[in-house]
Amino acid sequence: MQPYLNDGHVTKIIQFDGKEIDAYKQLFGDNSPSNLVPPLYCAKLWPQFELFQPFMKKTILLKETQVTQIYDLKVDSHYLANIYILEQKKVRQFMKYVLKLEINKNEYNCITIIQTFMERI
Repeated sequence: MQPYLNDGHVTKIIQFDGKEIDAYKQLFGDNSPSNLVPPLYCAKLWPQFELFQPFMKKTILLKETQVTQIYDLKVDSHYLANIYILEQKKVRQFMKYVLKLEINKNEYNCITIIQTFMERI
């Protein structure tokens, strides 16, 4: 996966491995076709982005996840994944972070995942 910076967000070329997807599906008893990637499996991608690395050293709590899937993701296909920090603000004694992950194929958006994290400060 090769990252590059593009207008304040990070882009990577990704490909989902069929064996990893099968193991994930077995863990959750998912019987969907083996060539399809479950949407929440994409959460595994967050730590692979340099933009997310500072959050790996913090104690953050996932508060909300919004998934919008337009097209199915398939194993062994190449996709462009983009990560953005949409919001970062202090709310009382917490810091709120809203991040967005978009996965595209041939300039078409396949899936968008927006997650809200909270950190006690």
